[in-house]
Amino acid sequence: MVLESYRHRPEVKLTVPKLLAELALIALLPCAAGGQPAPPQTAPTDSSVGLTPGDTLTAYFLDFPEIGGKVDLTVSPGGNIFIPYAGFVKVAGLTPDEAQQAVINALESKQVVRSAQVELTVTQARNLSVMVVGAVLVPRTVPLFSPAPLSYVLAQVGALSPQVNYHVLVAHRDGSAPQDVELDRTGTDLRGMNTTVNPGDVVSVVQAGNFFALGEFIHPGIYPINGTQHMTLLQAITAAGGPDLFAGLSKARILRNVNGRREEIMVDLAKLHDGKVADPLIQTDDVVFLPRSNLKVVANSWLNSSLYALGLVNVVKNY
Repeated sequence: MVLESYRHRPEVKLTVPKLLAELALIALLPCAAGGQPAPPQTAPTDSSVGLTPGDTLTAYFLDFPEIGGKVDLTVSPGGNIFIPYAGFVKVAGLTPDEAQQAVINALESKQVVRSAQVELTVTQARNLSVMVVGAVLVPRTVPLFSPAPLSYVLAQVGALSPQVNYHVLVAHRDGSAPQDVELDRTGTDLRGMNTTVNPGDVVSVVQAGNFFALGEFIHPGIYPINGTQHMTLLQAITAAGGPDLFAGLSKARILRNVNGRREEIMVDLAKLHDGKVADPLIQTDDVVFLPRSNLKVVANSWLNSSLYALGLVNVVKNY
């Protein structure tokens, strides 16, 4: 550019000393203005993938017994970990395998060892794990370095709670709407178990709700909603021990709160038992009410009176 500028300035005679002086002046201009050469631009690290500041790791160095062979590491705010004999190594955004290879490369590039023997394991990593909560016996964080099926994640936490609803909510790390996955308790349909879970997601196993059995039941009370897939009215009545002697089977009803209003679902249990009407599903906080039949009470009272009278007649006849 300097040569071109001089070619367009005929009044200036181009000489070697003058050309060198111009080049030196151009090189000194940024320093004279108080600036410094800009550092090389690097692509920002995707904080949603891989290791991130605050994650903890454990490194095993087989080549350095003098440091005990084991070092606990924490990713610094700048995304680095400090490796003995090698200094700081950038690991933010890397998977555990990539971070391990970066440590090996750092040791070998400084000629500390010819072939480094390093094993790096993740102790805790926010973006490389899945939190499993809800209706599980032991809620915990499951290490997960790549997408995996829901069946793998649930297998890491062991047995589910007896009161599980068999609905699983998967909250994605990208902030999208949670995914509602319905599991098949019988194990014949595996579509729900094949749902993909990504590192950083939160898996919440939904707790089963309760229903209330009131009225003429053998064992009225509060019961969890348990069923093969959904709990039906017949299953709810069975859980409460069934109707007692005075239950009005034709006037059973389900009381349900819908947007602050009470909704009543009338069910004839005699027809339900015979399969003449559909078996309604029970929802959380439903009240299954079985009223008393006055006719049965009167009939029972009359029967008892009749039996008493007959017994009295037999006593009189024996005298």
